[in-house]
Amino acid sequence: MPVRSRQLVRYLVLSFLLGSLGGPCAFAADEPAKDEGPLYMQKAFDRVILNTGEQVDVHPLRFAGGSRVVPVPFPAGQLPIRPLDMEITSADVAVPWSAVQRIDLFEDMIMREALNLAQKEKFDEAFPYFSYLLSKAPQTRGLDQAVNDYLQANALAAYNAKEFDRALAILGSLYERTPNASGLAGAVNTVADKIIREYITQRNYKSARTTLDVVAQNFKGLRLTVVRDWRQRFQKAASDQLAEAERLLQAKKYLAARDAINQAVGFWPELDGVNELRARLQQEYPIVTLGVLERTPPDPQYRIDNAASSRAASLTSPTIVELRGYTAEGGEYQSSIAQLELAPSGLELSFQLIESASGAPLDLSLAASALARQLLAAANIESPYGSELLADLIERVDVEYPQVVRVRFRHPHVRPESLLTFPMGPGLVELSDRGVFAIEEYNDEIVRFAASPDHRGAIAEIHERTYQDDDELITALSQGAVDIVDRVPPWQLKQLLANSNLQVKRYLLPTVHALIPTGRSELTEQREFRRALCYGIRRDRFVKNVLLAGQQIPGIQTVSGPFPAGVTLSDPIRYGYNSQVKPRPFDPYMAIVLSTAAWNNVQKANGVKEPEDDTPLPTLKLGHSADAIARTACTEIAKDLNSIGIPIETVELTTDQMLEAEKHVDLKYAELRTWEPVTDARRLLGAGGVVTGTSDFMRLALDRLDSARNWNDVRTRLYQIHDAASTDLPVIPLWQTVNFFAHRRELSGISEQPVHLFQDLADWQVEFKATRL
Repeated sequence: MPVRSRQLVRYLVLSFLLGSLGGPCAFAADEPAKDEGPLYMQKAFDRVILNTGEQVDVHPLRFAGGSRVVPVPFPAGQLPIRPLDMEITSADVAVPWSAVQRIDLFEDMIMREALNLAQKEKFDEAFPYFSYLLSKAPQTRGLDQAVNDYLQANALAAYNAKEFDRALAILGSLYERTPNASGLAGAVNTVADKIIREYITQRNYKSARTTLDVVAQNFKGLRLTVVRDWRQRFQKAASDQLAEAERLLQAKKYLAARDAINQAVGFWPELDGVNELRARLQQEYPIVTLGVLERTPPDPQYRIDNAASSRAASLTSPTIVELRGYTAEGGEYQSSIAQLELAPSGLELSFQLIESASGAPLDLSLAASALARQLLAAANIESPYGSELLADLIERVDVEYPQVVRVRFRHPHVRPESLLTFPMGPGLVELSDRGVFAIEEYNDEIVRFAASPDHRGAIAEIHERTYQDDDELITALSQGAVDIVDRVPPWQLKQLLANSNLQVKRYLLPTVHALIPTGRSELTEQREFRRALCYGIRRDRFVKNVLLAGQQIPGIQTVSGPFPAGVTLSDPIRYGYNSQVKPRPFDPYMAIVLSTAAWNNVQKANGVKEPEDDTPLPTLKLGHSADAIARTACTEIAKDLNSIGIPIETVELTTDQMLEAEKHVDLKYAELRTWEPVTDARRLLGAGGVVTGTSDFMRLALDRLDSARNWNDVRTRLYQIHDAASTDLPVIPLWQTVNFFAHRRELSGISEQPVHLFQDLADWQVEFKATRL
């Protein structure tokens, strides 16, 4: 309607009301625009319906005393109104009450629409209408009864749709409003019984009991038969399960006993005797629950680029020697089956076997023979763990019965123990102080590692449970659903450190994060393209804003190569890191130039004589694990590269898929554990290593490293390898992190800074606490 002056509007309205216009009224407020959204979201207005059938939408009315109640019957005199087309500051228009047929207040119109939607069982759509009335117009006529009717109808519809939890929640809302509502107790009995029976069918006893407790608490003013009846049943079931658990424990059927106790606790946690039996079970058969984001692969193996696989391998395939610490001259190695001693000449390494910590009867002379055979096999490049390095190094292996094995070397090696970090063979693993573990169960719910009953250490079983994200994982630890988590991302540290029930610890050695081409794409084989990736990723920003996020954590920093930079400048693990090689800065222009040049090279190699400038690069798949840092990092990397015209698609891979990433993706995000660069350089960059191909210069540099006879030569040649790696970029270095894990205080025996999670497994102890879930 065109804007009229105040006088014109008043004249038209008055003329219409007095009947001076012959014919239909030319003035009527327009209907609210159809695109203004639901009625409750519109600006409030009232509707005046005249005797002629015409209607006028007006600004909200106020009656005698400022009331919003329409007087009945209508009084004599005039009704002041202000049509919507008039400004709020305009003077009112006087309308005779005798000309008014009906007045629809805004809240009454909303009520009608709410009732209409509820009648059509459009309960979700009706909800905001009722919500508006309850908050803005609680005095609306009939509102309380209308809301009660709405809730009852909604609960019934949810029940009929088998949405029992929702039906119970709606009944809870009705109870809060009207505790004495007719039929409420019967409805709660019916719905709660249905929910509890469903949980019992699923053998989810804890949830069944929780439902009963919630019903008893939230509807405590009602006389509910469902609470009384199910409490009696739960107490009886819990007593029966506890008796069964006692029988199973005496029969040494520990897992079955554990299940029976858990069922008893689920039925009735307060049952007398349940905590005592749980404590006995934990003492006789200790079980530790491990929470992870990266599930163990079915066939775990040691890999310097896969933490989850190596974590599990340390249980199922303990190594002859393993890295336990660091000195000024490289790693410090120990063996769980022998005492090691390197002769001052560096030409002999002796193993003195020790008795099994499990007390199992073993013939040490047979074990010594088995060790000698395995060491000799390692000197054969055709054997599973053989290498040219060991073939060149080992001259002979002697046994001094009953328990000493001596390895004679042709020439010294700065750290010969680092070459012997391969799994023990048969006849040796039984000596391990951790126990002999095997994967006994592998499914979506659990990976169950069980120690052999004849060769068990301090812990009988480790149950690995996988969680979807780090928030869920940390919640499980905080609530006691798991005893320990293998990795804590830095942004969760503050929360965990504030929890007095938990201990947060740091792993001794940092890891290097990098992108590794899998060899599947011609583009990533171009050195120019790998350099483009290096220039196109905002590494500094990720470290500052995501990894550190305002915290001060020494050791988290960008790096320029594949070897650790250490936590401090004097950190001995830094011996392979060339400080003269600086991380490349973020330079999007250089990234675009180099990626374009690389793409042109690929096209020319495929027969395109003159590649066109606007031909888009192919999309590359970037694979990453379920690790929290890896997920977040790859998302940010993809954003950086996509923004400069390098198309990247991220793909989350399982742990076993990560071990065969070349089948799935073009680049993989790897966390490198190159903790002994003098030997790990070849494992990463050499033939048969993690990287698919390196330059002739790199192969020559690795050969020169192998021939180093002292630490000065080692450092010099590792610096050259670092320099070559920064030039060729067989791996694209990103950043280094120091890494954390956390456990509940009931779990003890874990050193403050272990190299890997299960390093001290032989010393772990689990204290049972009745308050734990």
